[in-house]
Amino acid sequence: MLPLLLLWGSLLFGVVSSSPTPRKLFGEITSPNYPKPYPNNNISTWDITVPKGFVVKLNFWQFDLEPSESCLYDYVKITADKKDLGRYCGQLGSATGNHPGVREFVSKGNQMRMMFHSDFSNEENGTLIPYKGFLAYYQAVDLDECAHGNALEEYEGPLCQHLCHNYVGGYICSCRPGYQLQSDHHSCRVECSSELFTETSGYLLSPEYPLPYPEELRCNYSIRLDRGLAITLKFLEPFDIDDHQQVHCPYDQLKIQARGRQIGEFCGKVSPGSIETNSNAVDVLFFTDESGFSHGWRIHYSSERIRCPQPVPRDQFTLIKDLQPLYRFRDYFIVSCQTGYELMEGDQKLASFTAVCQDDGTWHRPMPRCKIVSCGDPKNLTNGAFNYVSEHGNNYYQSVITYRCKEPYYRIVTNRGSDTYNCSAQGSWTDQDGHEDIPVCLPVCGKPDKPITGIQRIIGGSTAPPGSFPWQAKTHIFGLGGGALLGDRWILTAAHTIYPKKDSSVTETGGRMSLAEVAKKIEVFLGHTEVNKIHELGNHPVRSVSVHDDYDPDDENNFNGDIALIELQDPVPLGPNLLPICLPDASNSTFYANGYMGYVSGFGVEKNVLADRLKYVSLPMGDQSSCKKWLQGKEVSGKPMMFSENMFCAGSPSVGKDTCQGDSGSVFTVQDSESERWIATGIVSWGIGCHKSYGFYTKVINYLDWIKNITGM
Repeated sequence: MLPLLLLWGSLLFGVVSSSPTPRKLFGEITSPNYPKPYPNNNISTWDITVPKGFVVKLNFWQFDLEPSESCLYDYVKITADKKDLGRYCGQLGSATGNHPGVREFVSKGNQMRMMFHSDFSNEENGTLIPYKGFLAYYQAVDLDECAHGNALEEYEGPLCQHLCHNYVGGYICSCRPGYQLQSDHHSCRVECSSELFTETSGYLLSPEYPLPYPEELRCNYSIRLDRGLAITLKFLEPFDIDDHQQVHCPYDQLKIQARGRQIGEFCGKVSPGSIETNSNAVDVLFFTDESGFSHGWRIHYSSERIRCPQPVPRDQFTLIKDLQPLYRFRDYFIVSCQTGYELMEGDQKLASFTAVCQDDGTWHRPMPRCKIVSCGDPKNLTNGAFNYVSEHGNNYYQSVITYRCKEPYYRIVTNRGSDTYNCSAQGSWTDQDGHEDIPVCLPVCGKPDKPITGIQRIIGGSTAPPGSFPWQAKTHIFGLGGGALLGDRWILTAAHTIYPKKDSSVTETGGRMSLAEVAKKIEVFLGHTEVNKIHELGNHPVRSVSVHDDYDPDDENNFNGDIALIELQDPVPLGPNLLPICLPDASNSTFYANGYMGYVSGFGVEKNVLADRLKYVSLPMGDQSSCKKWLQGKEVSGKPMMFSENMFCAGSPSVGKDTCQGDSGSVFTVQDSESERWIATGIVSWGIGCHKSYGFYTKVINYLDWIKNITGM
C-alpha cells in the first residue's frame, strides 16, 4: 500500500468589490500524476470555495477510472451544501461503473468538495494497462438570490421583506416608500422621524398612502429651504386621518408648524386645502396610535419668494416709482418727492432712497418722509435788504423775495435785470434764470442831499452846509491835506500829499518811505463838516496807496502826474453826510471850457488860520493862455513852473479868492446840467501864493484809465 497522500485543491477567496485587480474565479483539478496513471491507494480531497454571492459549477473533460459495481474500488465523490452529488467511476461506454459524462455539477452555496479514492491496484481485468484518472474544470457562477427558491439557508425567513435586487456576486434589499431598511439588511420598518426635504418643491405622504398607514407612527417631515422663500402646502385628495366625532383629533393627528409656531392640527376626512406658511422652514408632524385603518394624506409643497408688506407713503408728497401690486424677497422700490420737497430719514437728509425686501419679509429700512425744501435765510445784500413778496413770508419752496438797496445813496445792479428771487426746488434762492448770485448795491455818486444851489460872489470862502460836499475827505500825512471819496473805499487826492515836494518823506538813511510805510502813516477822516466832529467819527485805516508814475517828488517846479489813490481798509457806509463824487465822462470835455464855474471845498488855511469847519469857494475855469501868460516871469527857486496839458487853472488873480495850504488833494467839482450830478474835474495841485493868484489843478479826465485800472470801477 502506498502511503496516504492528502492533497488540497485551490482555495479561492473573493467578493464583489471595487478592487482594480480581478480575483481568479475558475480553475482545473486533475487526478494525481495526470495525464499519467494515477497512483494506487490514494485519497485526495479538493475544497473549492468561490466568493459569496456565487455558486460552484464543475464538469469533467476527461474521466478514466477503474469501473466497478457501485464504484467500490476507485471513484470520485462530489458533495455540496451538506449533500452528496454522487460517486463516479468507469470509462465512457463501460458496462459497469458510473461515468459522469457531460453532466454539470452545481452547488447552491459558494463551496464544493471533491474527493478521489483509489485502491491497491490500478489495472483492467488483471491486465497491466493503467487508468489515466481525470481532468475537471470549475468556475464561479453568479447566483440570482432574488429568484424564487434561492433563499439562503443561513437566513431564516424571506430573503428581503419588501424588495430584492440581484447583482453579480450578491444582492441587496430595499423598502417601499415610507419604510427604512433595518440593521439586518433584510427587514423594513417605517422610519419617518427625521425626513428632510431641501428641494424647492416636492411631495410628502403618509407611509403606504393611499393604503392604510402603519400603527404607532412618529413622523417628522422637515422642509428647509433657503431664506427668502415661503412654502405653500397643498393637500391632495383623498385625505383620511382617524377622527372622533366629539373630541378633536384624539387618536391620530397631523400638525403643521412654521418656525416653531403651530399653524394647525388636522384629522378627519375634510382636506385642509392650501396653507401659505410665509416661512422657509416648515415641519409636518404625523402621530398615530396602535390601531386604525385610515388611508392617510398626501401634500404637494411648493415655494415662492417671501412677500413684503405693500409700501405705503407717509404723506401726499411722497412718490413711489413704478409701484407694483406685490413685492417679494429681493424686490425693491424707489422713493422720491414731489418737486420742492426733499427726502428725510429721521433728521437726516437723503439724496435718494431705495428699500429692499429682506428674507424675513420685512423692508430693510423704513419709509422716509418728504419735507418741503427750505432755502434758509436769503443772502444779505451789502448796503441793501430784501423783502418777502410771497404771502407767507418764509424761506420755503416757492417763496419770493425782492432785493432793494439803501436809496438814494446806493443803486441796485443786477446781472440779468431781475431783483426778484425764488426759493428753488434745489434749496437755493435763484433769479428767473436759475442763477444764485445776488445783485450788488453800488454807490450813487455826485447826488448830495443839500447841494449848493447858487453861485456865490467871488469875495472869499463860505462855510459849507452839512451834506453839501459829502465826498470831502480830510487827510493828514506829512501835513494837512484833502481828498474826495470815490465809490465807498477809495480816496482821490494829489500825489504831493503822499510824497511832498519838500523832504518830509525822506528817511534818515536818505531814501523815501515806501508806499506801504506811508500807508501806515496816513490818517483819513470822512463824514462831517466840523473838524472836531469829523475827528470824533474816527480815522479810517488805509490798505494801500497808489501814486502816478509821472509824478516826480524831487522836481519842485513840475507837478505833472500829481494824482494819487488811497484805498481804505473797509468800505464806508454811505449816507447824507458821506457820498462819493463822480468822475467825468471821457468823451465830454465841456466842463473844462473857459469860465465854467466850479466849486472847491477844503479844511485848509483861511486868513493864516486853520479852518474849524469845511469851507468852499466857487471858481471859474481859467483860460489856458491867460494862465500861461500870468506865469511868465514868476519863478520858484529860480526856475519857472511847468504848466502841462495835464493841468488846468481856475480862479482870478484880481479877486482874491483861491485855495491855499491844507486844501491840496481836494477836488474841483462841477455840476452836470443834464444829470445834475457833481463831477470831479480837477485836483488841487499847486499855486503861487494864496487868494491873489490862479490855482492850478490836475486834469482828472486825462487820468481816467489809470484810475479805473487801479480801482476797477
